[in-house]
Amino acid sequence: MRSGRRPAGRPRRRLRKAGPVARYGAPAGFLLAATVAILLIHSALGGKTVPAPATTTRPVPAATTTAASAKPKRKPKPAARYHVVQSGEGFGSIAAAEHTTVAQIEALNPGVSSNALHVGQKIRVG
Repeated sequence: MRSGRRPAGRPRRRLRKAGPVARYGAPAGFLLAATVAILLIHSALGGKTVPAPATTTRPVPAATTTAASAKPKRKPKPAARYHVVQSGEGFGSIAAAEHTTVAQIEALNPGVSSNALHVGQKIRVG
């Protein structure tokens, strides 16, 4: 294949533009085929649909404020504590520094591996 200009005697080949059927029919056909495939798979898997729960209205009792009906106040949860990993640290040294256990750190950070800690990474310790 040559690069550069074409010889003067050869006309360029023109690309035909796609007609409206090819332009809109192909995507519509694809969507139709995908919908049919989804419906077939859904019905093959047992295709049970769950109806929406019926909404019923209950009469609301009159508001009374007595000591017996008052809800006890919940204690606020302690704020989550984080540790920024320094060079050479692992779960063991972090657990010792933060007065916790390695098992608790692993439970609080399920996607974090002790072998793949990075300097500057924040991990939850409490």
